[in-house]
Amino acid sequence: MRKLVFSFLLVCAVMCAAVFSPCSAFAAVERITPAELNTKLCSPNLLLLDLRDADLWEKSKIKMKCARRVDPDDVSAWIDTLPHDKEIVLYCCS
Repeated sequence: MRKLVFSFLLVCAVMCAAVFSPCSAFAAVERITPAELNTKLCSPNLLLLDLRDADLWEKSKIKMKCARRVDPDDVSAWIDTLPHDKEIVLYCCS
């Protein structure tokens, strides 16, 4: 329960920062359509991160082609491994 509350508060904090921050980094975040993503899948210039919960990911019959599954509850374990020279797409639907 504490982990769930912490995760909720973290998401709220990030959303508030995105809305109220004058930082231009948040303004650069764009959405991508499924059709657009489909044309870029497995491109060497794209990193697709699958942020689904481990249980949902394992039970899912659908795995995103060329995606790297990362634990959304342990961002500090993988955030420093992200390349700076690629487009990064986050997939977080269940």
